[in-house]
Amino acid sequence: MNILDDLDKIKKLDKQGMLEVEENFYRQLESSKKIAESVEFGQIKLKKFSGLAILGMGGSGFVGDIIKSLVKDEIDIPVEIVKSYDLPGFVKNGWLVIPVSYSGNTEETIIAARQAQERGCTLLCVTAGGEMEKIAQENNQAVIKVPSGFQPRGASGYLFFSTYLVLGRMGIININAGDVKEALDLIKNKASRYRREVKAKDNYAKQIALEIGNKLPVIYGTSGILSAVAYRWKCELNENSKFPSFWSEFPELNHNETVGWENLKELTSNFILIVFKDSAATARIKVRIDTTVKIIKDNLNKIIEIPVEGKSKLAKAMSLMYLGDIASVYLALLNGTDPTPVNKILVLKAELAKLDKK
Repeated sequence: MNILDDLDKIKKLDKQGMLEVEENFYRQLESSKKIAESVEFGQIKLKKFSGLAILGMGGSGFVGDIIKSLVKDEIDIPVEIVKSYDLPGFVKNGWLVIPVSYSGNTEETIIAARQAQERGCTLLCVTAGGEMEKIAQENNQAVIKVPSGFQPRGASGYLFFSTYLVLGRMGIININAGDVKEALDLIKNKASRYRREVKAKDNYAKQIALEIGNKLPVIYGTSGILSAVAYRWKCELNENSKFPSFWSEFPELNHNETVGWENLKELTSNFILIVFKDSAATARIKVRIDTTVKIIKDNLNKIIEIPVEGKSKLAKAMSLMYLGDIASVYLALLNGTDPTPVNKILVLKAELAKLDKK
């Protein structure tokens, strides 16, 4: 029996239940609607901001990536993503700063959030608690409080969707109710088809994991939402599957990386390329993708072309993201790995903690 169809083996390997978390992604999205409605931000919604900065690292940092990709073409203020200790100099009084830290204790985000507070920025903190919640409470700033008990990457539904909906409530972005319904309906449908009980022959998420097997994945998306999701896939393959993985985006990769596939064929023959294909892409992007695949395929083990489903940008982003999230868990299980622990990250955090004691 295929290990991905062996429910007993899955249960033994997945000791902390990461697959169950992914199977319940739809529930996170549904709960996020209630969380967003409950946020209290007083007069904040009456302010006109000169810019929006979203802070965050790792699984929390994805919130900024995906939101920016969804709203950048319609929002009339600059959107800056900060994944570091320091804010850019132009982020100052008049800006709305959204620090996202699931644990509430991510040191880079905490330090940058304090800088924002010192500069007179308005904060909208997204967290399950910790120091981030204290910063909001002590400075009378708004909080999007999400449930605790998850790995940050496993709480993406809460973190992203709650923040996205609150920005709609504030009038900073326009959210189409039809787009939200389409996205939720699509995720609900996918959740029923990607569950562990669905055999690999009928389960596309399992099929993706089996296709990757023990090869090194490289993910290509198109600039915008598909680029953000390609990066998400890369990170989920890192954290859940414990695989090295890389990503890039069209059209930029055609100006450098395309040429890079000429040499080291003995090495790259163990690479597998995953390409997102959107039927609604422009003719020029379609030619770029098809031609790129044609001219580099002999230097790769395999190429998987994944169709992008959905009509709205929101539905496309969320459905494709969900496929990658749950496929990465299946890939971990396929290779006999517990998807939840991130031991190497904990080692690094322990070393950094020693600096605080000096």
